[in-house]
Amino acid sequence: MKIIDTINLELEQEISKICEEYVNRWKTEGKKYINVPDFNAIYAENNITPIEETCLLTVRLRSLHEQNPKIPSSIPELPINLQRKLPIYLTKTLEIQVNPDHYEYWAWSAEIFMNHEISPQILKELHEIREALQLLFHTVLAKLSNPPITRSDIMLNKILDILVSRHVHHMVNTKMLLATPLAFLCFENLVRDLCSDYVDPVTGKAKKDLKLRKLRRKRGAVITLGPLLRLFDELVLPTLPSGLRHDISTLNNVVESIWGHGEDWVNVLINWRNKLLHGIKTWIPRAFGVVTNYICLILWHFIPDDKYTECKERILERIKWQYSYFQDEMTRYYSFYPP
Repeated sequence: MKIIDTINLELEQEISKICEEYVNRWKTEGKKYINVPDFNAIYAENNITPIEETCLLTVRLRSLHEQNPKIPSSIPELPINLQRKLPIYLTKTLEIQVNPDHYEYWAWSAEIFMNHEISPQILKELHEIREALQLLFHTVLAKLSNPPITRSDIMLNKILDILVSRHVHHMVNTKMLLATPLAFLCFENLVRDLCSDYVDPVTGKAKKDLKLRKLRRKRGAVITLGPLLRLFDELVLPTLPSGLRHDISTLNNVVESIWGHGEDWVNVLINWRNKLLHGIKTWIPRAFGVVTNYICLILWHFIPDDKYTECKERILERIKWQYSYFQDEMTRYYSFYPP
């Protein structure tokens, strides 16, 4: 094994350990900081407690970098193989809440995906969903307050409370209801493209008769998301490149272990989607984050390693320049990173 592969493996193990520690500490200590009967029943975001002071990737990477400069100091500086695996570990921490690690990763992912120089080929082909994907990332990253850590944070939050429309406040505070259908829209398009040998990516109709273990459809039948995921799981997933196949399968296992309750990952996602869009249940607080992580995992695998290595530093330098010269939000209107 190459030295760089050994370093990446050790770093992935460290990331896994940090995320596991985050979840375990919240399960044992969390109710000291948030008075709720059950974390599954609430939508929690950006609660800052003593757990976040030590168990966030954004915090721990800086600390590890100070001890060993070879370790990346932030999520954007992680190598591409770890960018592809982060959705797995950040889905585990979604069991607790959306935290600064999710903001950091989603913002960096969006910055890369929407950059024309490096945007994944699959996204260039699916130009119809580009606007929807852009809106999805703006929605999941939307926030109107900072954790009230310093006096200036508290003052800024008070100003935002006064200046920002109450309608915008309500939209941001309940953004999971806006982000979930957007996430499923983009996810379905990506999966349908991966299934293009069997389903027409434009019409969504079966190209041939489908006879699977859990699916029967005639040629020409419209393949909705449920049957599409069954088709993907049984016929397409086993044929994908080994890295993508392994990472999707691992993420599927994570989803089943946390939210499955005896159901497989397909049923988890379909139940979330159908209950929301058919008005049966609107309080599904983790769905948008989980589906956004699936989208990120797939798209990162369609970015060539050498292209990412070539462009990453240039993109970071541009962001640094923009941020130093243009402090106002409107000037950086098309940027996603920093969140």
